[in-house]
Amino acid sequence: MMLKYFTKRYEVIMQGTYPASRKKIMLATLAKDIEKAYAIPLQRDPAWEQNNEEIFSLYSQVATRKDM
Repeated sequence: MMLKYFTKRYEVIMQGTYPASRKKIMLATLAKDIEKAYAIPLQRDPAWEQNNEEIFSLYSQVATRKDM
């Protein structure tokens, strides 16, 4: 499943010893890839979030980290 692939990518990025600027780029790319793969709505949609809890959880983690 794609979710496992995206989760692994996130773990590799977070555990890697990349410069902070590179990590941000990698996380932004990962966020875009997740958005495309799962058609994440641009505006908050509580129903979508509830129906896709695992996907939304990972996406939220990635989005939060890329903005740090």
